[in-house]
Amino acid sequence: MLWVGLLALAAVVINLRVTGAPWETPAKAASALAVWAALFAASAAITVISMAAKARRAGQPFWSPVLRKALWALAAPMALGALMTAALLLRSMPALLPVAWLGGYGAALTSAGVVSVSPVRWMGISFLALALLALLLPAAAGLALLATGFGGLHIIFGGYIFWRHDG
Repeated sequence: MLWVGLLALAAVVINLRVTGAPWETPAKAASALAVWAALFAASAAITVISMAAKARRAGQPFWSPVLRKALWALAAPMALGALMTAALLLRSMPALLPVAWLGGYGAALTSAGVVSVSPVRWMGISFLALALLALLLPAAAGLALLATGFGGLHIIFGGYIFWRHDG
């Protein structure tokens, strides 16, 4: 989670300095969205590699019943986040992307947290709170909220989980 958080902060910096936010600069929206797509792919790869390493250290199989349950719990909210992203882009409402991304991810973590350590649930609830803020605040706050969630919350909760729960 620590690396995912750092990569998310890098994505925000790239949006701020190079592409603009996906909802601010229509001419560069595809480039801005590509930054977030790359972050998602890199985050998924880092997570799988980290989980495999932890399973190996613990002498457990990677594809365990708990992992399967967690993936089922993650899948529907993440799919909904993807559908909401597509809907918002098709309807020319990209300013609401932070709501969809933070909310979908928050719902996924809250659901998957049922079969994981409790900080995962609390992280999910924190993402849902940020989604609410993204709905209530002006669109200009979107990148700051994405940085707080995908950057800050991953670093904070990732550090805590690493410290208290061996990664």
